[in-house]
Amino acid sequence: MFDNDLIIPVESKMTRKTPFPYSTVSDVMCAAIAVHNKQGFVRSGQGYTDNSNPDIDPIETFDNKTVIMAQYLDTRVKFTQEQYDEANALIDNINGKLMLKKMTNNLNNFEQNVAKVLNDPDINKFAVSIIASLPHSVSIDKKREKVEDKMSALKHSSQYFGEKKKRYDISVEVLDVKYIQTSDIYMITTIYAKKDIIKFWWRDQPDISDIISDRTIKIRGTVNKHELSKYSNAKETMLNRVKILEV
Repeated sequence: MFDNDLIIPVESKMTRKTPFPYSTVSDVMCAAIAVHNKQGFVRSGQGYTDNSNPDIDPIETFDNKTVIMAQYLDTRVKFTQEQYDEANALIDNINGKLMLKKMTNNLNNFEQNVAKVLNDPDINKFAVSIIASLPHSVSIDKKREKVEDKMSALKHSSQYFGEKKKRYDISVEVLDVKYIQTSDIYMITTIYAKKDIIKFWWRDQPDISDIISDRTIKIRGTVNKHELSKYSNAKETMLNRVKILEV
């Protein structure tokens, strides 16, 4: 497990194909899980510096791949058997799902790279970049499955909420916060009264996902339209001019 002082990347002259000596896929996955648990997922090249607190030195957060690369150059890093067990279970889980998709010739380019990397004994910089993203990808998949199961369960119970063009103050349970990168906006899916699906767009706060995910919030919004979901055929209510009143 990493200590705080180990999350310090160093310069590396390794190329995309340079092998890591004495390393295995399990080692890299242990590191990937540890870094993901510590800081979530930061994409390559998207590290950042937090200067928000003037009383302390700026806090620099590096992308996950860079952090993992640094660990291989630090001999103090040791993983426990419990961490290896978790890493190997995750590898087996991913390989199992990829094998099923491969049988139907349904692997996309990223999944083909994952399958190759997880079953190749040679670890290089490219392999690290792929494995670094996998704990995050798996967590996203699990959340998506949870949302889909919940939406499916609401298919028959959800009813249209309110009157069009009328404004309401309501408490809702946040089910999903999906960032649409191409439009730089969030689609927020919520549940009202444990049965009605209510959605709205949100652009005002870039870190809204960390603030409202899996919480009950109070909002004020105007009913814009009632429509059937293209995916589940459930009744959904779309709000606009939404303000988050309480979290």
